[in-house]
Amino acid sequence: MRIDRPAEDDTPRAGPGNRAAGTPAAGVDEAPDPVAYAAGYQATVDAAYREYRAAREWDEAVPALREAWESHEKKWPYPERAEPAVRPVTPGAWRADGGRCLAPDANAEVTRGCARIREVGETVITPAMRRIEAEDPGRHLAGLDYRLKGEDRLKEKVADDIRYKGRTPEEALGNMKDAIRFTFVYPEERYSAGVLADCERLKASGFERFDRVNSWPEEQYKGINSRWRESDSGQLYEVQFHTRASFEAKQLTHGAYERLRSPVTSDAEREELEDFQRAVSARIPIPPGATDIEGYRPEKRDG
Repeated sequence: MRIDRPAEDDTPRAGPGNRAAGTPAAGVDEAPDPVAYAAGYQATVDAAYREYRAAREWDEAVPALREAWESHEKKWPYPERAEPAVRPVTPGAWRADGGRCLAPDANAEVTRGCARIREVGETVITPAMRRIEAEDPGRHLAGLDYRLKGEDRLKEKVADDIRYKGRTPEEALGNMKDAIRFTFVYPEERYSAGVLADCERLKASGFERFDRVNSWPEEQYKGINSRWRESDSGQLYEVQFHTRASFEAKQLTHGAYERLRSPVTSDAEREELEDFQRAVSARIPIPPGATDIEGYRPEKRDG
């Protein structure tokens, strides 16, 4: 899209009486240069048009992508889990699908840990994130109802860490980076500047940066995931940075993500799931400068 340069008569004047541009009066700022004004206006219109086109292309692609996922679910019905044999459960223990279990002492420790996570999340981190959100009305926090991972899901992850990684319940909970999570959603044209600005706001609020992973160059997921530490409690939490399209794509591919994590998913289905995630990600508009945002690992968080 292209617009004509505004006529000189249409440019703002710098003071009363419609004086000619470039003729300042005492105590009055000089009128903007017409060429610079036109260039700035053109850039604003072009950016808005690019965002409109990108949003329209994504919206037009979504119905076919949803149909593709529905077809996948029909082709690969999720296997029914056999009812486990009834076994006595030790009082105070916890048991879930897939053989996951926590002994009474471990279950009690994790229950107390979950309560601490909820307290820090609701009394410290969430209010701070709300204050940060209020500093820029041009973007918003999405999915706030899901900011706390459910207790049973936390216990599943702890049980896996104990079983497969030899961690203690305390170590497993301390290593969990997304027990509390938030998502900022930005317009495409403001995404890169917004991410960097919000990371500075998080630091200024007293949170310690832990790591940041930029997945915009990847094939199966688009976005930036970062983790932060609340200094007083040491609690880790996650902040994701998305555009509307990348956030909707994440929701659209959630079923594929869950199946890829499942041990019962066949290799043949895994290939199709990965193809589906690639197809969705390929339609997401990449914001200007998004691939240039630097990631960092935990050992580099302070330098």
